[in-house]
Amino acid sequence: MITRMRGAALAALCCAILTACSVLDQDDDRSRYRYTDIVRFGYVIANAFRATHPEFRLAQGDVAWGRPSDEMAIELQVEPNFGRVPGASVPLIFAIRQDGDSGRIYYTDPHDRIPVSFRKVLSPLGAQSPETNTLAEAIRRVGWRDAVTVPGKKAVDEKLKRAGRAKEVTAVVELKEPLTMSEIRSRKHLSRSNAIFSPAVAGGAPVYWDHRIDWFCQPCGGEGDQMTSDFRAWVSSLEPADEAVLNEFGLSLGRLREVARAGKVYGYIEHDANPVLLRKLLKEDYVSTMYLVQTREYCADDDFGKCVSGSWPKGDRLNG
Repeated sequence: MITRMRGAALAALCCAILTACSVLDQDDDRSRYRYTDIVRFGYVIANAFRATHPEFRLAQGDVAWGRPSDEMAIELQVEPNFGRVPGASVPLIFAIRQDGDSGRIYYTDPHDRIPVSFRKVLSPLGAQSPETNTLAEAIRRVGWRDAVTVPGKKAVDEKLKRAGRAKEVTAVVELKEPLTMSEIRSRKHLSRSNAIFSPAVAGGAPVYWDHRIDWFCQPCGGEGDQMTSDFRAWVSSLEPADEAVLNEFGLSLGRLREVARAGKVYGYIEHDANPVLLRKLLKEDYVSTMYLVQTREYCADDDFGKCVSGSWPKGDRLNG
């Protein structure tokens, strides 16, 4: 009888220990999503935003104003990556914060802690404007092989031909096969200043990078091979504990590591380029197609902030 009682007590003790361990594991699961180092938080978050929002460029970043010492919150200033938006408030300033209990990432106005949707954050920049969405949509189409949605070279060439020399065009250039930066350099006509390192995947985001210095990555900055090295440095710094936050941006650590190892470029953005030269680039066999994002007047001169339209001078090198 005593033996049976001892056995029951031992079993109960084991259950209690297992239950306690389970609770601790759950606590560990929750706590591993929470950052305690604001520099580390900024480094992961700002660059995850940069990698998954190619329609913007990060103009500036800093620790959020007036935050308590234990609050994980950064403030970002972003600008459109395709050029100016008439009537928009530029740069756009907002905060990205982490909830101290759940580890959830959310957006707020700069001096507020009330969560707002990302769409509302973007409203001063003209979130409804076609320009804001066209670049993001074009980049998300890179890597598709659907003949219905991928514009043929002939159709793109006709549009560029109509633009002539009096317009400037922003286009997403898709490569026929992904290339490393050294392979791109050998082609001479391709840009080395920004890259789509991975097309969008189902339920995820494209992985984009550019040569401009990130405010939460001071060593970063430089085109070509340096840009690839900067991207790989950010990825190599990531840990399994960052996975939940990366998921918030449509990323995963495994996918980022695979993309960084490959270092292959699937496409890139040509900003405000000469349509005549874009037509020449389109004819190259290593270019699959182009998605034309924006066409506007070419400013031959800037007269006190006013565009003086004109024609592109003759040249053989695209911007970038």
